[in-house]
Amino acid sequence: MAAGAPEPGRAHAPESGPIEVVASRAGWKPRVLNIRKGEPLRLVVRTGDDEHCFALDAFRIEKRLRPGKPVSVELTPDRAGTFPFHCCLEPDSSAQRGKLVVAE
Repeated sequence: MAAGAPEPGRAHAPESGPIEVVASRAGWKPRVLNIRKGEPLRLVVRTGDDEHCFALDAFRIEKRLRPGKPVSVELTPDRAGTFPFHCCLEPDSSAQRGKLVVAE
């Protein structure tokens, strides 16, 4: 793996441009998003198969995902920590869980 390259299943917020996040029955891709506190995060969230939902409860974000209709999500985390995100249509599925990791 090249120096500075994200680990498989992880995405690091780029200086510019959104990160694409895809929900499917198999789970989230990427499953882990890394960002620094105070750094704007822009996501384009879409579904790879059926209808899903992107819920990031710690930041009061919930977006319905429909096939062929990507959704934009923007936030600037004001605190460090690990914040889970999930599909609210399948709340008991461990595959439907990911996490936003915010560093100081």
